[in-house]
Amino acid sequence: MARPPKTRKMERLPSPVIYVPAGLTADQSSVVEVAIEDFEMMRWVDGRGYHLQEAADKMGVSKSTAGRMLERARRGIALGIERKVPLSIDAGDDLLLETSVIRKGTAKRLVKKVEGSCLAVACENVLPDSAVERMFGRTPSFVLVPEGGGVPWLVANPGFGVKKNAAKLAVELLKNNEVVKVVAGRFGPEALSLLSKNNIEVLVSGGLSLGRTLDYLQEGS
Repeated sequence: MARPPKTRKMERLPSPVIYVPAGLTADQSSVVEVAIEDFEMMRWVDGRGYHLQEAADKMGVSKSTAGRMLERARRGIALGIERKVPLSIDAGDDLLLETSVIRKGTAKRLVKKVEGSCLAVACENVLPDSAVERMFGRTPSFVLVPEGGGVPWLVANPGFGVKKNAAKLAVELLKNNEVVKVVAGRFGPEALSLLSKNNIEVLVSGGLSLGRTLDYLQEGS
């Protein structure tokens, strides 16, 4: 029987990214994926100089698990550079976040207000205990929250249930609604590329509810 996924502690909602090597051509379609939680472990150890046990304590995992996470991250990044292919750093398949201490209540202010802009969260409805959907492009709907405060509303995602171009349809919806930041469980390389081109910031919220996600964004603003 497979072990259930365990939570990983993060300082903030992580941001997935995709790095494209210089000279990449259209026929080089392969991508090396690195789990964002593994990269976080490498960031603590290799980037910040923490001992492995210290980094493990920060992320709420055992030292042996931390060692495996670090090894996976190093190998993935090395292979991406060696093969000269895009490197995608995104949530792993079983990532569940454990957030820091969060103030009670739904966030009233998220980030500095930008007139007319809003935050989008991949979610089936606007109830605070609704789970953030796992896949960005194929979420049934998005909850839109005006930046600076306001009443959230729900919009159907045209990418839900389609066989192809789900990410493109979802991004077009967000662009038309003046979204500047979007939250989902994970994003594919195509989605990350399209969102970046449209200047939409991307954040991962794995295993969190809508209410906790909004509060967490407020806590980090």
